[in-house]
Amino acid sequence: MRDLYSSAAAALRDALRHAIERGGMSSLGVLHQGVPSPSTLTGTDATAQAARVRRQLDRLAPLPHALLVIAYAPRSLKCSCGGRCCSGSYPNPEWEDAMRVALAHVAPLLTGRAANERLHRAIIANALTHTKETAVSLAERCGVHRLTVAAHVGIIEAELVGTRQSAGRFGHASERIDVLLREAGIVIETQQAA
Repeated sequence: MRDLYSSAAAALRDALRHAIERGGMSSLGVLHQGVPSPSTLTGTDATAQAARVRRQLDRLAPLPHALLVIAYAPRSLKCSCGGRCCSGSYPNPEWEDAMRVALAHVAPLLTGRAANERLHRAIIANALTHTKETAVSLAERCGVHRLTVAAHVGIIEAELVGTRQSAGRFGHASERIDVLLREAGIVIETQQAA
């Protein structure tokens, strides 16, 4: 965590990862970290800064909050149980809850079309994390025709990311969190952050 950020995206990314990374760090983990810069917060200061960012995030309505969590929170968490049945990670519950909110929002937009939650989850995640997966590979992975994928991508991305003519829900959420974080003094102008 840093004391000040030059963008809302960096502040959100750090805050949403802080508790996860801090909680999974061993007592000797501090010895293996590099030397922090003077603007890097550690310990309880970093936890307090993460809480300040999360407080502003919690002021948003459920859909904008969910879209920002999908975009900036880690999708999965590392597991250190060591069990034979463990794959080494498990889904991040906060990310999964956010995905459920986003799925509930896009469901009415896709009325009359094939209901495929796996496809919709992939499209939402790809759109918000800027992951570029082709319609063909998505179709193969989700078991649908590529034209179905293209139609669903067009509808979901127009709503969440927007079009050339209008911003989507994610753009509005990003603008709102940027305003809130600037008002709170967490995000500042680039010249002041350096």
